[in-house]
Amino acid sequence: MPTPRSHGGAPITPLNLPAPGKAGLNTEAGSTLLDPAWATVLKNVIFDSGGRIATRKGWTSVTTTPAAGVIMRIHEYIKADATAAIIMSTDADIFKTIAAPTTIEGTLSITEGNIKFVNFNDKCIALGTGTSGNPSVYTGTGDFTTVTVNSGTAPTSGIGTAAFGRLWVVDVDGHTIRYCALLDETRWAVADGGGTIDMDNVWPQGEDQVLAIEEFGGDLIIFGSNTIVVWTDGAGSNLGIDPTVMYVSDTIPGTGILSQFGIARAKGDMYFISPQGLSSLARAIQYKGTTLTNVSKNIQSQFLAYSDAESDPNDLTLVYSPREDFLLAIFPTSNKVVMFDTRQPMEDGSFRAAEWVTDLQTACYQTKDQTLRGSLTGTVGELMTHSGYSDDGTSYDFSYESGWIDLGQELNSYLKFIKKATCFVFVAGNTTVNVSMKYDFKTTGHTVPISVASATGGAEFSVGEWSLGEFGGGITLRTISAPGALQGQYLKVGINLDIASAQFALQQINLFAKVGRIAT
Repeated sequence: MPTPRSHGGAPITPLNLPAPGKAGLNTEAGSTLLDPAWATVLKNVIFDSGGRIATRKGWTSVTTTPAAGVIMRIHEYIKADATAAIIMSTDADIFKTIAAPTTIEGTLSITEGNIKFVNFNDKCIALGTGTSGNPSVYTGTGDFTTVTVNSGTAPTSGIGTAAFGRLWVVDVDGHTIRYCALLDETRWAVADGGGTIDMDNVWPQGEDQVLAIEEFGGDLIIFGSNTIVVWTDGAGSNLGIDPTVMYVSDTIPGTGILSQFGIARAKGDMYFISPQGLSSLARAIQYKGTTLTNVSKNIQSQFLAYSDAESDPNDLTLVYSPREDFLLAIFPTSNKVVMFDTRQPMEDGSFRAAEWVTDLQTACYQTKDQTLRGSLTGTVGELMTHSGYSDDGTSYDFSYESGWIDLGQELNSYLKFIKKATCFVFVAGNTTVNVSMKYDFKTTGHTVPISVASATGGAEFSVGEWSLGEFGGGITLRTISAPGALQGQYLKVGINLDIASAQFALQQINLFAKVGRIAT
């Protein structure tokens, strides 16, 4: 039994937190008691292949001669010969190449940088950017030019996709979808193989508007603001989908999408930013609703707050990096990115999440060189590569806080006093680690700065005995200890440091607490 004192002869009770934060960020239950695997603060981290929280990479400029304006969209234009080129747009221009962006706007009058680019029949199509809002086309040489319409009426919005050998684009009325002839962006008349779909006759719950069109699993998916409609070709056409025989095979009311730029494909599924959070299309189709589709449920309120802060939903971005095995939901207005680890879903179907604090405007994964590229809101006209450990020279903090802990049912009614916190950390250079301890749901507490030097003669533990995941030479396992102070019934521990171009990973935290009298 505990003694009636919080000092002197009171026994020491150890509490081990192996792989702290391994379950990810949980802001929904952050004000209650949580399993030590959760984190209530988790900033600028990834989950490495060893299961630890570790420093994220930064964004390094690869542009020597900047373009004019902040890069709003990045597109990988893949040609028929399997070569690729980078296309970028600002609010006033379209560019190609990375090191020294060159304008290819031509005679177009670009006034909006959130352009939907699609690859179609060896060309790059920019929707809604041509004369009268028609699509424009780039063939790999020269500039973008307005698509020549040889028959029918071309769609005049910037929402659509290229799939099944056709362009599928909604008109500015928000409900008329026009599709072109097979492999021909100049012909839209029914007689030439084009046609229209009037979604006003399809929405299952009255009026809606088309906000995105995508292909998924051999079907054409129409995303509205509060409805998803699935079109299928039951005839099994060798063209993928024959628009003359396709029909509505499924509708999913109650969930929709915020923007066509909030869609990413990952591991055979399609994820999208909905009004309810980050959702899985495969599960939305399977369960016909929103209850079991939300993979951001553990950070729901925070995620929705970032979504709501975007006055223009087209500014947000969802991108998947198969190399890093994560999804990034980018919210430039809030200067936040929510990172979802996609290695393995949690038991409840959600993904482990962390928050990045960064001025990222947008990002795109380049499949040809397997590189994640992006742009920063505060860096005009430069393309960034996801590398290094600073954001274009600006450092950022690694921050972790556990949930509130009570040392278990037998001791939850007693006061605790942390005598010492011992942390096993991997470091690649000299740094200062701030170890914090808080009590009883207070926002302030006791913080101890610990100077950590990278080992010169070997670490206290052999690095070879530990799985370092993606960390390589130069990173060393160190043990740091921080004295405790103050007391309380409930406690939490935190780690904070300025990354300052250094790698860092948190292996384990051991707390040694004295247990005193019953809390009153």
